[in-house]
Amino acid sequence: MQQRMESHPLRSTFLWRSLFFERPSWKLLVLLLSLVAAVFGILAPYSQKHFVDDLLAGHPSQFWIWAAFFLTLGAQALAQASVWLALRESFISQKAMGDHLFARLLAGPGGVVGRQPAGVAVSLFAVDIPGAASILDQSLVTASSMIFPLILAPVALQILFGIPWWPCALVILGLTLFNYLMARRQSRFFYNFKQLGAERTGLVAEWIQNIRALRILRWVETLEKRMVSVRKRETVNRKSMVTNGQIINSVASSTAYLLNILAVVFLLQIRGSLPTPGELFGLLWIMGVFLARPLRQLPWTFVIAMDAFTSMRRLESALAIPLAVPSVEEPLSTSAPAPGLALEVRGLQLKADGQELLKEVDLFLKPGQLVAVVGEVGSGKSLLLQSIMGATQAQFARFAFQGRPTEGPLDPFVHGRIAFVPQEGFTMSASLRENVMLTYLDQPPDLEVDARALRSLQLAQFYPERERLAEGLDTEIGERGVNLSGGQRQRISLARAHFADRELVLLDDCLSAVDVDTERKLIEELICGAWARRTRLLVTHRMAILPLCDQLLFMDNGRILLRGTYGELLGSSARFRDFVKREEVRVTKGGGDAGA
Repeated sequence: MQQRMESHPLRSTFLWRSLFFERPSWKLLVLLLSLVAAVFGILAPYSQKHFVDDLLAGHPSQFWIWAAFFLTLGAQALAQASVWLALRESFISQKAMGDHLFARLLAGPGGVVGRQPAGVAVSLFAVDIPGAASILDQSLVTASSMIFPLILAPVALQILFGIPWWPCALVILGLTLFNYLMARRQSRFFYNFKQLGAERTGLVAEWIQNIRALRILRWVETLEKRMVSVRKRETVNRKSMVTNGQIINSVASSTAYLLNILAVVFLLQIRGSLPTPGELFGLLWIMGVFLARPLRQLPWTFVIAMDAFTSMRRLESALAIPLAVPSVEEPLSTSAPAPGLALEVRGLQLKADGQELLKEVDLFLKPGQLVAVVGEVGSGKSLLLQSIMGATQAQFARFAFQGRPTEGPLDPFVHGRIAFVPQEGFTMSASLRENVMLTYLDQPPDLEVDARALRSLQLAQFYPERERLAEGLDTEIGERGVNLSGGQRQRISLARAHFADRELVLLDDCLSAVDVDTERKLIEELICGAWARRTRLLVTHRMAILPLCDQLLFMDNGRILLRGTYGELLGSSARFRDFVKREEVRVTKGGGDAGA
């Protein structure tokens, strides 16, 4: 039975629907307000024309000047109202797209996080979602406040002044074509700007996260050269982008003056006589004021719209990367209960790039058992734990938890009941308290909860005063725990798992970085002590704990080759005996984390 979440690429229709078809009445209202604002704006100079002519004729009328005032004020008010509504719709769409993308990132392994650097995912949220939504808060408003005046202006010239509409329309059409071509060029610069920015952000993040290893490997200069190379390409692209933008601005700002001259020339040629002061005032108002803003906005409306589409394409590409989520074949309706088992896994298979990584793995854990998974490097031990956690695209013939058939590791019943301790201890840039509780606290600490956290740390053999953490639970760990040793990070991860108090504990070689004395204390006080009644599945290369395990699983080439107790396997398998000897020699030579 397939998991409810898709493993195939997700279609991007949601993005388009969220932008254009969600809440359509509000988007139509934005267009309507812009249209009415344009009509008010074109009627204002008509009122001014009558007022000026009546004033010079000696019988001024207050009606026309008040009409011009209220029409101009109404045009501005309606334009601002359309801007406000468009901004609100943009924020709503940004939230919808952000929630959708965030849920996609958390839906399962694979996807953009599995295929792209972290900087790309950050760029999607920080740049592309606002960029895609700009088609609402900028393009929709500017396009509507630009298109309606550009359409109404030639019509107004014909009706109000007797000037043929087509010369003005031809100039506007030619300008539109020119700006469209320039905007397409500008959008390519914007697209490169985003791509290069995301690439540079990813390189910087990689540099910061791995600075210690990079220094040891003497690879800092190589990575920094790559960062400088990307930055140079960014600079060249930015220079071209600014130059192209200046050309667009120059043409747009000079067009209004050109239209003013053409309008006056056509008026003189057609009338054969000088226009009245009111006509001249109204004509110059339409050309120099009413059309000035739309003409300046024309190129940038194209640029913003094209830039929004590039952001949309980037979001589409990210969402199109398939997830790798597990699946369970056996329908729940035909699954019989599995009494007496904390975890039952049958027919676990994992394939990647045409290779079988895990093959027909069956796993049966009884409540309170300590089961160790051992084997050579690359035999599939960590992949087994990751598959049980739902972090791979594994397929299961059956996945039952606490005697209850489920839809797999991502089933809501399973979620929140498994604790996981990775080999590479995870820490975040926060206090020691927040790292143990795995949460950010915005309230004063609770003394009872602090006592639980300290107890978990002590069981994990992590005593803040011995680790030179003078501020205790308030000590700031620092980003990714760069100031901690590998053993310290592992022990914090163990404390976190104990604090979480879950029914099933998965331990992925969590003793690899601690010294022998600390290993002994962890086994006695935590793994076989405080967790004595918890079901534990331990991947390990340390041999000291194996005699204490209820069962051993010896893996080879993605399969469970041997099952039994430590004594049974020593007595029945020469291969297992050789493996134990090699591991004991390796661990003795390698030692552990002296900082434990």
